[in-house]
Amino acid sequence: MVLANFLRLHLFVFFVIFCCDNSLAQQCPQAEYHILNEQQLLNITSPNYPNPYPKGTNCRYRIVAPMDYIVVVNCIFEVFPDSCANDYFLTSQDGDFQFNDGERFCRTTRITRFSRFRSIVVGYASVRSNSAQMGRLFCQAYVRPQPCNCGWSVNTRITNGRETMRHEFPSMVALRDVNSPQRVFCGGNIISHRHILTAAHCMRLFPEPSRIMAHVGDHDLAVTGESLFEAQYRIQRIINHPSYTSGPISTNNDISILITTLPIEWSRGVGPICLPWRRETESFAYQQVDVAGWGVLSFAGMKSNTLQKVQLLITENSICQEFYNGSIQQSHICTYDYMGQGQDACQYDSGGPVILRNSRMFLLGLISFGQSCGRRYGIGVNTRITSHLSWQWGYIQNDVCVM
Repeated sequence: MVLANFLRLHLFVFFVIFCCDNSLAQQCPQAEYHILNEQQLLNITSPNYPNPYPKGTNCRYRIVAPMDYIVVVNCIFEVFPDSCANDYFLTSQDGDFQFNDGERFCRTTRITRFSRFRSIVVGYASVRSNSAQMGRLFCQAYVRPQPCNCGWSVNTRITNGRETMRHEFPSMVALRDVNSPQRVFCGGNIISHRHILTAAHCMRLFPEPSRIMAHVGDHDLAVTGESLFEAQYRIQRIINHPSYTSGPISTNNDISILITTLPIEWSRGVGPICLPWRRETESFAYQQVDVAGWGVLSFAGMKSNTLQKVQLLITENSICQEFYNGSIQQSHICTYDYMGQGQDACQYDSGGPVILRNSRMFLLGLISFGQSCGRRYGIGVNTRITSHLSWQWGYIQNDVCVM
């Protein structure tokens, strides 16, 4: 308990130093923010290097790679006497200036670290200006290409109808109308830096894409700035499937591609879901899948502020045909409340994902329509992604990972 309190106290001291010290720019003459190109080798040194840095100073440096590259840093932190007295070296592989996920080293250290995505932060803290300890820092940074990746998630188990863990579904998008006070009108799914998949029926009221804002890296829509990874992107273009139709009984080819104005940046909390390119002929019948969204918690009920998830079962289309009076097409994929707990997608979940989890997450469907949501043993109808891969490829091509 004493050790825990000691660590908490020192972390608080670091937060105060890094968050609130207005003299930081004067203490650290080298720029705090560095953008590297593909061929650049960057040296970062503490003030007065190779002499010791001034006591009581604190410097941090964010290094940013180009899109789809990561940063590699090799650092030497030296202190004398070599003890855990007052001086510390810190790193954040998420690029967090507050080191919330960071590592801390209090003795002479040589390390190599890789950014998880585009940015990394390194820094040192000399806690006391009257300390007998002296130190210096030298880092060398360069970039390397990031391997193609998709479908990552935090490790967690699914429980029906429960709130998700934060960043459990990094590809999840909340779509908002900037002219409306509603926090979300539909869900969406990131598939590349510039492309989001959603349901075409969600786009019926939006002739102007500039009205749509895509929220990514979010969990609780009622709380602003809750996550390091939270961001918003405007939509530049809406591409509805040319054969989209909507009728009183069935909706067909209910899929749209949204193109963002700026590239979406990857992080642990934001990233693309995998598309099932190599499983185009599979029906996925009797596979357990996850469905997620911020929609209402019961039919005509209140919307959820936090992202919710439920586990359902893919059913054969022939069974779905009987349930929907023969209106189901091959381009549909149906989900079944096999536990009989009234778990289902509901209003405002439309366009959200039907996800198959293996070692990666794969997008099998987009939530489309159904009967009264929340019925026990109910069946919902979704747009089958594998039926529309060729159409998607015409717009996204080499922008996506093929796994």
